[in-house]
Amino acid sequence: MQSVAGIGHRMWTIGGDLADAASRTVGYARGLGRDPDAAADGVLRRVGLTAAAAADELLLATFRQLRAPTGDEGLASTLEEAAGLVAYLDRNGLLATPEKFHRAPPPAVMEVRIRRVGRTRFGHATYASPYSPDAEIPGATRFARDTDNHVVHAWMLRQTVRAPWVVCLHGAGMGDPLADMFAFRAAHLHSRGFNVAIPVLPHHGPRGAGRFEVAFPSDDLAVNLHAAAQAIADVRALLSYITTCEEPAMLFGISLGAYVAAAVAALEPTLTGVIVGVPVVDISDLMRTHAPSRFLHHPLFDDFCTIAQQLEGVTSALALPAPAQRSGTRSIWAGRADRLVRPSQVRRLIAHWGDPEVSWYAGGHMGFLAARSVQRHISNALVETGVAEDRKGRLAAARLDPPSRTTKRPS
Repeated sequence: MQSVAGIGHRMWTIGGDLADAASRTVGYARGLGRDPDAAADGVLRRVGLTAAAAADELLLATFRQLRAPTGDEGLASTLEEAAGLVAYLDRNGLLATPEKFHRAPPPAVMEVRIRRVGRTRFGHATYASPYSPDAEIPGATRFARDTDNHVVHAWMLRQTVRAPWVVCLHGAGMGDPLADMFAFRAAHLHSRGFNVAIPVLPHHGPRGAGRFEVAFPSDDLAVNLHAAAQAIADVRALLSYITTCEEPAMLFGISLGAYVAAAVAALEPTLTGVIVGVPVVDISDLMRTHAPSRFLHHPLFDDFCTIAQQLEGVTSALALPAPAQRSGTRSIWAGRADRLVRPSQVRRLIAHWGDPEVSWYAGGHMGFLAARSVQRHISNALVETGVAEDRKGRLAAARLDPPSRTTKRPS
C-alpha cells in the first residue's frame, strides 16, 4: 500500500503540474491579446484558441504523470553516460556530419499474420530491427539489454494489385492499431487504393512500453538518441522493402512520427515525398520548454539541457541536409494554438526546408482530427506528389504500370 507521504507527494506534483498548466494558458492568452494578427481574428476566435491551448496544457500535465522523472542518482548516472556519448560522437566526427551515423539498412524481411480491429482486417507485420550500434558507443549495450525493441511491428493494409504506399509514423504514446489507424484514417486511404503501413516506433505499443504509455522520449538522453536512430533505421528498412516492390512511397508523420519522417526524408533522396503534421523537430527544446517549474532550478537541469541539445544534432532533421527539391513534395501542417509542439518549432522546419507547402489550422495539438483544412492539405499533397489523382473531386491512388519482368513481389 502506498504510504501517506507518497500519496501526499503525488498529490503535490499533480497540483503543481495543474498550476503550471493554468499559468501557461494564461500566459498564452495574454500573448494573443498583444498579437496584432491574433487581434484581427476577433474575440470568439481568440477564445477558441485559448481553449485549445488549455486542452494541450492539460494533456502535457497528464504526460508528466504517466512518466515519473528519474531520481537524482539515476539522473546523474545517465547524464554521465550521455556526456560520454557526446564525446564519442564528437571524436568520430559524427556531430559535424550526423548523416554518417545512419547506415542504410537492407530491405526488411517480414512475417505477416492477419488480424482484425473493429471491421478492419489488417496485416500485423514483424521484422528484425536493423539498428545494431557498435558496443563501444556509450549507451548501446544498455539500450540493447534493457529495451525490448529488437522486433519491429507494423500495421499494414495492402491492395491486391500494385499501388502507391503511404507510410504513416505515429506520435508519442501511440502504437496501438485502433488508435493509429484512426489517427491516419488508414481504412479511408486503403479504400482509395493505397497500400498503408504504420510501423510502431521504439518503446511504443508491443515494443516494450505498454499500451498508451510514453517511454520515448524520456529524460534518459542516451536512450533517446538510440531510440530515435533506431526509428529512422526501422523506417528506412521498410522503405527499402517497398522499393523492391517497385512501388512509390510517401511518408506521413504526426508529432514524434514527424520528427522521424523529416529525418528519413533527409537520408532517402529517392523518396516520393513527405507530409508532416504538428512536427517535432527539436526534442531537447521540447523537454526544456515543457519541464515542470519544480525542475527548472534543479542543479543538473542546465547540464541536462546542454547535453540534450548536443545529442539532438545527430537525429534531428534540422541537423541533417535539407531534402533536395527533386526528392519530392515536402508538406507541413500545424496548429496555431499547439502547446505541445509550438509554432516556433514548426517555423524552424519551414526555414530549413526552404519552400514547403504549409497549412495552419486554428487549434491545438489534437485539433487536426476535426480540421477539414488538414484533410484537404493531405489530399492535395498526395496529388501533387503524383501518388494520387483527383477524380472528379474524389481522391484516388494513382494507377501504376505493370512491374518489370525481373521484379518479384515480396511476401
